[in-house]
Amino acid sequence: MSEPSGSVTAGMSPTLQQADKPNRPDWLPMALVVGLTVVAIVIAVAVTPKFLTVDNIRAILRNAAIVGIVAVSMTPITLSGNFVSLGISQSAMAAMVSFVALVGTGMPQVFAIVLVIAGLVAVGVLQGAVVAAGLNPVITTLAAGAIIFGVVSEVSGGGIVRAGDAPLSWGGSTVAGIPIEVLVFLIVTIAVTLLMSRTVTGRETTLVGANRPTAEISGISFTRVTIVAFAIFSVGLAIAGILNGAAFGQATAKSFPDLTIDSIAALLVGGTAIAGGQGSPLRSAGGAILIAVISNMMVLNDFSTGGRLAVQGGVVVVVVVVLDLMRRGAFRR
Repeated sequence: MSEPSGSVTAGMSPTLQQADKPNRPDWLPMALVVGLTVVAIVIAVAVTPKFLTVDNIRAILRNAAIVGIVAVSMTPITLSGNFVSLGISQSAMAAMVSFVALVGTGMPQVFAIVLVIAGLVAVGVLQGAVVAAGLNPVITTLAAGAIIFGVVSEVSGGGIVRAGDAPLSWGGSTVAGIPIEVLVFLIVTIAVTLLMSRTVTGRETTLVGANRPTAEISGISFTRVTIVAFAIFSVGLAIAGILNGAAFGQATAKSFPDLTIDSIAALLVGGTAIAGGQGSPLRSAGGAILIAVISNMMVLNDFSTGGRLAVQGGVVVVVVVVLDLMRRGAFRR
């Protein structure tokens, strides 16, 4: 694997140079995700006649794209040992509402996009700084989510925010028949995967999650790694919110009700260790596709909300247990 510039490589400790090894997605976890996805598709086709229609496949891809963008961008947080965010739905909702509202005032869409991303990154960096200072990441993100939801609800009056006459049809458009959300999903997955596997920042992130004391001895700043991870995550949240805002042209404080649970499920099913140090954005993307297929099949078969959550939770538990056994070497005989 090619290294960054010589000056950086020369000053890198041996421990850091080895940090990229656990970050490479081995084939077993990825094969498990792919295999389960194939099984889910076969079952869906067998029990759901409408599953293979063009419109339904497009809907699955769009849902997988939004969840995948968030799961992929959250992977650095989990890899760094900072668990997951519980403010996903609220942050993506804030991005969606803000984008629609800004465009509705007549602001050029490019400026609105930049402003929303910058705002989300600022909020994410603040959360990362608080977590790096020692506060539990679950508590921090849960509190941040509550604050964001409260602020947006007050500002919007709890009603629907509309973009007015602004031309936002690009949000639901396709390029060569591929939904734009899916193309963005691919770009985000490639970008974050390269960042985690081909840069010093990515290797530092993995090493901090795998062994924080060793990382600190090697001179790696936990604070810097955590803040960068939250910043990457925030960009993903902003993109997800903007895409949905552009697709619907309106938003409310109740947007993205299931995004938090779906994104965390996708990340875990993809094999990223909740304690950090193992996983990859590519696997998180695969997990998002699996979750989207299963969710779509259950919706088409009129599963209740409780039933869908139970099945989804069961899938997560089974995959996490199997992956844990793989890590422990139970299947390497």
